[in-house]
Amino acid sequence: MLNLLLKGKSHREAALSLPRNRLRLYLSAYQSHLFDRLVEMRLDTLDSLWTGDLAFKHDNGACFIVEDPRQEQPRADRFEISPSAPLYGYKVTLAKGQAGILEESLLLKEGLKREDFRLGEGLAMEGERRALRVPLEGYETQQEKEDLVLTFSLPRGSYATAVLREVMKAEDPPMA
Repeated sequence: MLNLLLKGKSHREAALSLPRNRLRLYLSAYQSHLFDRLVEMRLDTLDSLWTGDLAFKHDNGACFIVEDPRQEQPRADRFEISPSAPLYGYKVTLAKGQAGILEESLLLKEGLKREDFRLGEGLAMEGERRALRVPLEGYETQQEKEDLVLTFSLPRGSYATAVLREVMKAEDPPMA
């Protein structure tokens, strides 16, 4: 890729020279990075719905626009629904109101439009909405000598390392 850049090729041409599976992995990682930035922006209000949020229904993954947060908040308190954020892509629907402003402003800061995720050549990233918080299910703890063993399950797209970071209150999980 660097050789192509040195030869005067565009950034796009250089990036598209990578093997498709590696490039798709990099694009997915970038989508996750942007999602994580939105989580950070909402960290203090992950439990709260805002007008214009696209609420994520935990039972089926469907989303709907929040018109009246006071009416929907009891469902969020019961963990039936949660605010969501995009894994950006060319088809993803963005929120309205304050949440939409955050989502649009992040794209603007990155110099992107949703259409930029349509790279062609088998690399179109449609995008989707993901909950900003996820239920931790089937959790158990067990003491084994000096170790604490945690067992839990998470929905697709969630990371056990994030749970462990919270449990351990460490910046970075230990490397195996």
